[in-house]
Amino acid sequence: MSRKPEPTISAVLIVKDEEECLARSLESVRWVDEIVVYDTGSTDRTVEIARQFTDRVVQGYWDDDFGAARNRAIAHATGEWVLVVDADEQFAGSPRTVRKHLGSGRANFFMIPVGTQVVQPGTVDPPATSVRFFRRSDGQYAGALHEQVVDRPGVRRVVRPLPGASIKHSGYSEGPEAMEARFGRNLEIAERELAEVRAAGTGGYELATRESNLARSLVGAGRWEEGLELGERVHDGGALPGVAMESFARAMAITAASHGDTALARVWADRLRPAAAHPVWADSLLVELAAIEEDPLATLDALELVPTTMVDERGRQVRRAEYSRYEVWALWKLGRTRDVRRAAVRAAAAGVLPGQPHELWHWVGEESLREMVAALTEDAWQLLGVLCTHMGATDAAHGILGLMAEVRPGDLTVLLCARELRFPADLPGLEQAASWSARMRTAGLEEHCPLVALALDPGTPAPQRARAAALAHFAYGDPRALPALEDALAAVAPEDEAELAAHLDVLAPGLVQRA
Repeated sequence: MSRKPEPTISAVLIVKDEEECLARSLESVRWVDEIVVYDTGSTDRTVEIARQFTDRVVQGYWDDDFGAARNRAIAHATGEWVLVVDADEQFAGSPRTVRKHLGSGRANFFMIPVGTQVVQPGTVDPPATSVRFFRRSDGQYAGALHEQVVDRPGVRRVVRPLPGASIKHSGYSEGPEAMEARFGRNLEIAERELAEVRAAGTGGYELATRESNLARSLVGAGRWEEGLELGERVHDGGALPGVAMESFARAMAITAASHGDTALARVWADRLRPAAAHPVWADSLLVELAAIEEDPLATLDALELVPTTMVDERGRQVRRAEYSRYEVWALWKLGRTRDVRRAAVRAAAAGVLPGQPHELWHWVGEESLREMVAALTEDAWQLLGVLCTHMGATDAAHGILGLMAEVRPGDLTVLLCARELRFPADLPGLEQAASWSARMRTAGLEEHCPLVALALDPGTPAPQRARAAALAHFAYGDPRALPALEDALAAVAPEDEAELAAHLDVLAPGLVQRA
């Protein structure tokens, strides 16, 4: 008896300028039969990285239509089934189990949970379920914004959850400029899509979906009053289905609360409850609303309704640990120092950062932070390092990275993140640069020596450049130091020369005369 062949799978991605995260995504789907990467105009190393994983890299184009781009990418696939992931996502699950379910004949479209791998400090996005596996002959994408998989004409759509599979978002945040550009782009697309639907006279679900997309885009672009007003019309129309209304109601509640309208926020929270697959999603929203209202006791009371872990009927998991930022803040606000430490360490062990670096530095305290840092999972460890690099020359960034270096001496994540730090143009800043230089040189990273970087930085005042160059030469004999010292000394103002000479004589006796 011949054995039924296993289903073939094509992983399909559309990408642009994703060099920082693409490799992780492609590594997670290396097990499939074929990877298709459709590039829409990258200017970084995205294409080069993609070609390390697959020969099927398509130099495509972008036309402000996510659905169309995904369909163009899928057109280059040859597998029986399509798995769609984004560059900042990773697939998680057993390939053997996936193939078993795809070949079972139970469905031609499979839903899997999509959530964050490391919860970004800030508001929590509950995982959504999305059709990410579908038979290539049966499905295609529709929608220029917030695109969805739809069935092809004449296809009978059968949708089932795919057990044991999920997609994890990397959790790394965009910078403010990238966020602003993304919201601006989404607003243009949402306005165009809604205009097209209205011109065609289409109503019902299609119109409600386009209006909800525009409402969310208006909010993201800073036009929150317009977004909330449109959101009321969407709700009153009653045409948005339950799954979409759940996500929409939550977004509107957070927007209203963030702009001081807590009464409207709780109205939207009540609207979310009947639309959600489980009451926990409405209960967890109350945690965020209480924190936005700066009510620590109400925040802790709301947290009591969130289970330690639970999976709802759509396969989405909720973990109380993901709300640790609110718990740590509330406990700190109430002065419960010992409980702050316990909550922070517990969150770290669960792979969650319970706050932004500057918040943790303020809330948790140095000694408790050292314990929290030691408990971090690998993904959360890397995220914390990256977040510190975004903070500039702050005590929190230097302090937390310093604690990380103490916990894991020689760790490359920490050292490479520290390389991105700027150091204050004063003696404490020079001391910080010297400490990191010693760590990096011990790890064989002489080329990234912060003392040399300071000495060569034209944006650093000349006296500080001279001090850094003198230290780099005296301590390490770095060949880059003396030329940098000569350049710095030539730029020192006459009124600063005497004080600088005294400092240099302490840092590197006799060096100025030789230079």
